[in-house]
Amino acid sequence: MRAALTLFFTVRLLSTALAASVLPSQALSHGPTTLISGLPGFTVLDNVWYRNRTFYVLEDESKIPQTDRLLSLSRSSSGTQSIERVNWREMAFYDGEDNSPKGIQSKPDVEIEELHGITLFFNDGWDGKWSGYKWLYHMVAEALLGSLSVLSSVPPLPTSIRSHRQDQNQAMRQGWVTYGGDGKLPDRLVIAWDYNWDARYGLPRAVAEALFGDDNLIEPGEWTQMTSQDTWIYFERVLLVDRDRAHRHNPLTHQWLKMAVDAYRLASSPSFFFPTRHALLSHYDIPTYTRSAPGLRLSGRKPKIVYVDRQRTERKFDMEVHKQLLKRLKKIEKAKKAVVVDAVLDDLEKKEQFEMFSDADIILGIHGNGLSHELWMPEGGIIIEILPPTSFHYDYPPLSAALGHEHIIWQYDKLFPRDKWIPENTKRNGSLIHDGSLIPLDVDSFTKLVEALVDSMSFSYH
Repeated sequence: MRAALTLFFTVRLLSTALAASVLPSQALSHGPTTLISGLPGFTVLDNVWYRNRTFYVLEDESKIPQTDRLLSLSRSSSGTQSIERVNWREMAFYDGEDNSPKGIQSKPDVEIEELHGITLFFNDGWDGKWSGYKWLYHMVAEALLGSLSVLSSVPPLPTSIRSHRQDQNQAMRQGWVTYGGDGKLPDRLVIAWDYNWDARYGLPRAVAEALFGDDNLIEPGEWTQMTSQDTWIYFERVLLVDRDRAHRHNPLTHQWLKMAVDAYRLASSPSFFFPTRHALLSHYDIPTYTRSAPGLRLSGRKPKIVYVDRQRTERKFDMEVHKQLLKRLKKIEKAKKAVVVDAVLDDLEKKEQFEMFSDADIILGIHGNGLSHELWMPEGGIIIEILPPTSFHYDYPPLSAALGHEHIIWQYDKLFPRDKWIPENTKRNGSLIHDGSLIPLDVDSFTKLVEALVDSMSFSYH
């Protein structure tokens, strides 16, 4: 037993020494790796090194989660291959007087790319594995929004505190709402492995380019080029996004089978998403609106209803039901109670889609990816999701809650009550939502609900 333990510690020390011997000398000035947030699938670390598909964490007093909770690892030619742990205290030479590090076992004169600020590292999609990134919902509403939720709950980088105070003062003067953390967007997005991440309609790319710009959106080809020839990458702060780790370890995600449910719970407030919404809309020269209180229309406007029209897809109403629904909605408009938009998203450019929802008060439609555009609706709006009587899906209710919207589920002729929004009820889902069957809807009772909501949004004490 003693011999086995001796061998174990000898191997461990050799591993640390070998890993340390190849680290750049700059590792000393940057310091050990620090755990900032340990939610699996959305882990935030400071001072992390990377080379040849391997992350290096320099462990000191901060307890770094087990590798299984950090990232999915690959044994093929694509994906993150390993995470090496280096004992910082064994790696650094310390001065006897003040116990500060004076030197380091390291390899000098190596090529280094330093990524300062906050980097989102999307680890999914290697070897063609499903990442969901080509969908607006899975890429933006789950992976990105989950990341921003976590970042809103953590302290800012020490280097950004001063600039944060300046930005915050400016934001307060301009009437903007800033979220927690350092109050600004991450500095870059790395989509490391998924070459098909924008293969569907291009909406994820339109969002990513608007938020990060071409220079700070690092796609698989560029990432491979950046990290070739033994180049070291230094991350000042990195958020490791990994769908499989979130599903494997997070209780709510495991329960609901939705990647970001646990992450949403960490959001500092519904206002945390305002800087992101403002940044995207500003990129496309679209005004950013706010409402005076949740559930009220935008000031000086009639309530705007956006009907997400899916009649060209397999998941749709009978054509007569669709016509009757439009007729009844237009009747509300003719009564000068609201503005109604029939949104056929396939006919709209990406900017037009973002603009369509940027001043919406009520978004309604059959369950589907188009409802993800609630991301751009001003906080405090209303979502009405239409489902067949036998179905309950939990994609959009937690998204609405994170964004500060009221979420309503309607099944044929009645509300689906919140006390039945439980995981057990997702197990009785029928096939209507996926097999091309027509979605039933009682237009009369449904439009009475819509009209009542319009009236409530227009209510005023004055």
